Amino acid sequence: MPSVLLAGANGFVTVTILQALLNQGYNVVGTVRSESKIHYLHDKFSKFVDEEMLTFAVVQDITVPGAFDEVLKANKFDSVVHTSSPYHWNVTDARRGMLDPAIKGATGILESVRMLSPTVKRVVITAMFGNIMNIPKGDWPGKVYTEEDWNTITFDEQALSHPSMAYVSGKEGAERAAWDFVKETKPHFTIMFGPPEQELTSFNTSTADIYDVFNGTSEPRFTTWAWVDVQDLAQAHVLAIDAPAAANQRYLVTTGNYSAQAIADYIWEHYPERAVAKRDLGITYKHGFDTMLRDTLKKLEELEAEGK
Repeated sequence: MPSVLLAGANGFVTVTILQALLNQGYNVVGTVRSESKIHYLHDKFSKFVDEEMLTFAVVQDITVPGAFDEVLKANKFDSVVHTSSPYHWNVTDARRGMLDPAIKGATGILESVRMLSPTVKRVVITAMFGNIMNIPKGDWPGKVYTEEDWNTITFDEQALSHPSMAYVSGKEGAERAAWDFVKETKPHFTIMFGPPEQELTSFNTSTADIYDVFNGTSEPRFTTWAWVDVQDLAQAHVLAIDAPAAANQRYLVTTGNYSAQAIADYIWEHYPERAVAKRDLGITYKHGFDTMLRDTLKKLEELEAEGK
């Protein structure tokens, strides 16, 4: 069966990609940053480990030149899926903690594959919606983003001003560097970019953003409104490995545009006991969004009829 190198196998998106690859019959070597990260994956996918479809390798620092050389030399791969990029706000050095792992990690693995893995035919790299979003424009009503768009913030302009900007700049820098790599070196493989269920010793940033609204400790704080279920995103990665049309392409994978308020609205509708006013005041919610909107529109019709 085809063999895949999956970089960053314990990540939020990557664990679901790993499950999808194994379900499709791929043999997978998953890299993690430390031996301790293997235990959870070994237990979760013990069936595939026992069947020798899944093995692991430790790559401690993906920013080091040749970080993936050892695992590439020890295995014969048909494809590579690279999703590794830190996504959290607990950094004191944005360049070292965000930018370097994203950019050097992507270019480093591409160079190692070019030099050491002649059997690799496709490299799939995960980007993010921020790579195409015009952040200064904000919501930008009426704008329809496509794969032709690029983020307009320059690398030095705001990259180090806040961890979120460093994350976006790192992801965009990694993608631009990868396209430059293909253009300049013309490697024996093609690349495919896509946007965007791991061990929960703590919530990853995306999950924490939702949970903090769910438990009432935060208002919605999302800055990006393009959403995709991680299972669909994982399937996109698997399909991209063999799809001929995906060679050297860039795809925006999203189920649509949803506001951050939609998360809060869903929680209020389906988990009304979570609402802060109910907890503090003991109020019972009897009028949902549909009722509120129905009554409001009815009143507006009445006012229209009265000529007001």
